[in-house]
Parts: sequence; structure tokens; C-alpha cells
Amino acid sequence: MKLHIRKITFVFFFTAVIPFFAAAEQADVSGTLFHHILDSKKIDLFPGIAPVTLPFGMSVHVLMLILAALLIVGFSLLAVKKGILKPKSPAVIVETLVLFVRDDIVIPVMGEERGEKWLPFFFTQFIFLLTVNLLGLIPAFKTATGNINVTTSMALLVFILIFIIGMKNLGIVGFFKNLFPEGTNIPIGIFVAFLEFIGIFTRSIVLSLRLFANMFAGHLAILSFLVLIFVINPLFGFVSMPFAVFTYVLEVLVGLIQAFVFTLLSCIYIMMASTSENE
Repeated sequence: MKLHIRKITFVFFFTAVIPFFAAAEQADVSGTLFHHILDSKKIDLFPGIAPVTLPFGMSVHVLMLILAALLIVGFSLLAVKKGILKPKSPAVIVETLVLFVRDDIVIPVMGEERGEKWLPFFFTQFIFLLTVNLLGLIPAFKTATGNINVTTSMALLVFILIFIIGMKNLGIVGFFKNLFPEGTNIPIGIFVAFLEFIGIFTRSIVLSLRLFANMFAGHLAILSFLVLIFVINPLFGFVSMPFAVFTYVLEVLVGLIQAFVFTLLSCIYIMMASTSENE
């Protein structure tokens, strides 16, 4: 265990800290900090090597999304490879993740019958977010979920599904009628229905902001510790480096939790919108 921690620290130091020494000559420390977080058209692969401009006007965050999709497809094809009687590591990992999403997210919220139908969607959502979050921990890469445009797109998909599935299951009239609480007089009922309708928008916005804020803040914290080496004194690295490494390891857990929370809340919101009060 100690050996693995040393390896992580060693790799982290030479792939994340050394580029900061190369950028220390720049007067704008804050610019250097945000350069490693915000999206750009160029990617810094290795220290001492000039940044590579991505083709077709592609940004680094778009590249991360494409890479995550390719990794998921490739790993899934490897896991379901034909002619293998005994499941190997890829198949075991995929099966474990599927069971986790099914038993801990989808079925407890939607029930077994409806949950089985929605399992492919929510599993894809969970594994995609998890892959994107973890890819951002590779020092040469950037976290696409630290971009508000990406998280808003994910939340917008859930928002559209809320209306589509709700109107499909309850009907157009039934969907809006479901927002009106039974047993209340008309003025209060209309006011509550208006609040419920606004709540659909609010929940989607919060869904986006929660994921973005957590992923962006985590990487900002790591790089802030590293910047202190240049702001205070190079010797301060003996203090800031352990904190940076600890935060870096903590980000692995945060990436998993945020993928879980986003998927769980999406499941809850879709279930609430597509279920009448009488069910």
C-alpha cells in the first residue's frame, strides 16, 4: 500500500508540479492556474513540449467527451467478447457496475418492472459521468464536467425526458393536472401548481450546478495548493504537496459520488414527473 502511494505521489509530482515550474516564469500566476482548469483549443501533453493544437477546432473538453465515449464502447465490447466461458476482469467490472446501478439507484426508486426498462439509460449516464470525471484526474487532461456547458447539456437531457415521459404516461392534461394538489381550492392549487412547474426548472438547474461546482472546485483546490509554492516560497512545497496529493486522491471519491448523485436525482425526478398522485 505504501509503495502505491509513493508511486502516485511520484507520478503526480512529475506530471502536475513540473509544468508549474515551467510556467513560473510567467508573471500572471492566476492565469497559469486557470489555464490548467478552463477549456482551451490546445493540450499540454508533457512538460517541456509545446502545446498541441487540436484539429477541426476541437476543444480539450470535447476531446475528453469523445475519449470517454470511445473508452466505454471499447471496454464494453471487450467485456462481452464471445467465446469466453469464464468471465474475466472486464466482464466482472461491467457486471458489478450494472448491479450497483440497478440495485442501489434504479430499482429502489422506480420499482423492478419500470426500473428494468430504464436501467440501460441510467447505467449509461452513470458510467459516462464516472469516466469523464476520472479522465480529468490525469494531469495532462482536463475535466469536461468542470465545464458548465457540459453539465447543463446533461441536465437539459433529463429536463426534456421529464416532460416527454411525464406526458407519455399521464397525458398532456394529466401531466399538468398532476402538479395541481387534490383537495385544495382553485387559487391555492394554481399557486402550488405554478411552484411545482418552476420547481422542475429549478431542479434541473441545480442538477447542472452541483456537478459543475464540485468538479471545478476540486481541481481548483489542487492547483491552488501547487500555486502556493510560487506565491509564498519554493520550500512551502513540503507543506502544499501533501495537501495537493490528498485532495487529488479525494477527487477520485468525489468523481464517483457526483456520478452517483447525478444519476440518482435524475432517476427520482423522472419518476416523480411520470407518476400520478394516486399511484
